[in-house]
Amino acid sequence: MRLIAAILVLTLVAIGAGALAGLHLFAAAERVADAKKTATPPLASSYAGSARLRKLSPIVTNLAAPANNWARVEASMVTESMSDEDAGILAAHISEDIVTYLRSATVGQFEGARGLQHLRDDLAERANIRSSGKVRELIIETLVIQ
Repeated sequence: MRLIAAILVLTLVAIGAGALAGLHLFAAAERVADAKKTATPPLASSYAGSARLRKLSPIVTNLAAPANNWARVEASMVTESMSDEDAGILAAHISEDIVTYLRSATVGQFEGARGLQHLRDDLAERANIRSSGKVRELIIETLVIQ
């Protein structure tokens, strides 16, 4: 009989401790949720004022070596405010520069994280030079080499 009473008391203590721990965790979760609701949202963009994201048309071209490899690049550019006509012309020129760059490149140049970073830096530099500084950044969205 004492054994059953001891097991019953330990069970009730365990249930009480579990309930208290659950209530404590629930209250902590509510405090975190309330803090997130009242926190100021982060800025949507690090670009001020007149910056605009413009999508380039997808670019498909062959690479220099091996000759049977093809590359498809989808990119966007962040520009200063300019008319849609000027932006379209600039996008076409930048697309031509990307095609020229890719046709002179080999697959080995794009291997690994370092190769992709060099590609991004080279294309951003070309876009900046072509636009006389009007392109703030060139964003490579997808790169597929087949």
